[in-house]
Amino acid sequence: MDPRIIELKRRAKDLAAGRPQNAFVLDCAEEIGHASTLFFEHPLMQRLQSDALGFLNEPCGLGVEHGKRVAIDAAALALAEPSGLDQEERRRLALLAEMAGLLHDTMRFEEDHAEKGADLSMRILRGYPLEPDERLWVAQAVALHETALPLAEAGPQSALLLSGALHDADRFRFGPDIFVSTLWELCDCDEWTFEEIARAFPEGPKRALTLANGFRTEQGRRYGPGLIGEGLSLATEYMRLFEQMLTKTALSNT
Repeated sequence: MDPRIIELKRRAKDLAAGRPQNAFVLDCAEEIGHASTLFFEHPLMQRLQSDALGFLNEPCGLGVEHGKRVAIDAAALALAEPSGLDQEERRRLALLAEMAGLLHDTMRFEEDHAEKGADLSMRILRGYPLEPDERLWVAQAVALHETALPLAEAGPQSALLLSGALHDADRFRFGPDIFVSTLWELCDCDEWTFEEIARAFPEGPKRALTLANGFRTEQGRRYGPGLIGEGLSLATEYMRLFEQMLTKTALSNT
């Protein structure tokens, strides 16, 4: 691998590690903690991780790690979002949100991957001890996770909240995550040269900027734009690193 890419990755992670904790992590620490415990210890999540692993264990980015992060944040959003649900209903919804988060990109390399992922979700969850409506809510959330279109407003509150939590948790990844880890995994997968990465990199911040609005949940609207802003701030620093390293390479070749 080009030593410049290795150096850029190291410096990118150092830049991210040196930043303070974001508001979502600080304000929703209790919800994130419960969601993390749910992900690693709940028997149904352990079973689902085993069932979904073959679909998520891709050599490129947006695989297991992405699914885990989306799952935990989706559950935390479901717990933190204001609603008329009681504690038991919230915790049940958090479990469903984690299932949707883990399953949402299982068909990522397929055309119409969200719809195909929804179909796969229904098949995988068929033997799970869930109510038929709960399976449908998970599948609907997966089908709509990349669109700004929510479920019909007349739908059950739990279904609306589940779909919104998954959508917003997936968009959260366009904050610091996309520039710290996922981008580099995708570049490794495509075997891009340093120069190709430098040319393509500005498209990432442009994409992130378009996602700063359109969050579906109250908590998503509260924390999402800040996370996107953190990612864009990091991207500016990364582009400065690109310029410095490209200049150094040009000087060494003269």
